[in-house]
Amino acid sequence: MDDWQIDVESQKARHSSGLELTFEGRPRTKHFSGSPSRVPEGMQSLELVRLIREGYQAFEAAWPEEGGPHVAQATGKPQQEEGSGVKVSHRRRRKLSRSNSPG
Repeated sequence: MDDWQIDVESQKARHSSGLELTFEGRPRTKHFSGSPSRVPEGMQSLELVRLIREGYQAFEAAWPEEGGPHVAQATGKPQQEEGSGVKVSHRRRRKLSRSNSPG
């Protein structure tokens, strides 16, 4: 993980390949997410997934422990701690069709 530069204050992780991850929320909570950008051209999908996972781990490792210096929370509301890891969810939108036939 030496190839990562972590900026906790701006919530960014940059890999030496040029890949950048921008995070929102607090690690180890259900309100934590990240978005990749500056994906190097020609990077294989499996390599990208591996680097994203590694970037999440590097950012979580750099996050200050409770009681230490901290980054201000956007909402100011307490957040429930959860297990470490990345959870990706996808909502499938159902396409509704309207019938114009007399009923």
